[in-house]
Amino acid sequence: MHLFERQGVTAMHINIKSGVAYTLFVAVISSLATILFYHVFIFNTFSATTSHPPSLRQIEPESVISSPIKQENSIIEVMSYGCHFCEKMEEDIAEFARELPPGTIKVIHITAEGNGLAASAPLFATLQEMGIENKMRSQAYSAIINRNINLADDNALKSWLKENEIDVDEYHRARKSQAVAQRLEYMASVTRHYEINATPLFIVNKKFVVAKDRPFAEFSRRMRQLLAQGNKE
Repeated sequence: MHLFERQGVTAMHINIKSGVAYTLFVAVISSLATILFYHVFIFNTFSATTSHPPSLRQIEPESVISSPIKQENSIIEVMSYGCHFCEKMEEDIAEFARELPPGTIKVIHITAEGNGLAASAPLFATLQEMGIENKMRSQAYSAIINRNINLADDNALKSWLKENEIDVDEYHRARKSQAVAQRLEYMASVTRHYEINATPLFIVNKKFVVAKDRPFAEFSRRMRQLLAQGNKE
């Protein structure tokens, strides 16, 4: 009787150990599979055909032709009010813009369903239509990034508008206008066409999508070179 009990206890310990080992094995395999997925499909680590680093993507000629961006000799900054890096680059971008012909750099807000960075796109488009976006940009950054205010929420937005002495009724009239709808559609079409899912990114001459990967002085020189290169092609 005792012998069977001891054997049963031993068998139970073996089963428990086997179960733990199997669980660990499944966890390790799942982790490795996840890592492999990201390297193969997201980062293209093992791709032999990647011709550009992740910070530079050249657009196919047919996509350049069908681009929703019509302005030649342009740099389009795609930003978000919820992007800390966008906020940090504001002064550098403003200084760079002063070194280029007027109107070379345009700013749009990332606009896409399901992307958290795009939540404040309607606010950006409305403030732009009201002619006060550039003036209010730092306040919008501060509210979302530093104060964690959700400006996509109607009540929070109303309080923020009043705090910044923006007429609430005028804002809502502009928000419902066809002009703002067109701005949002344009920003959404650029976001889709260039497959933008992060910020800040820069679309240079409709032909290159560039991310900052070096000190800004070097990065601005790189964009100048791409701008010139795009004009020659």
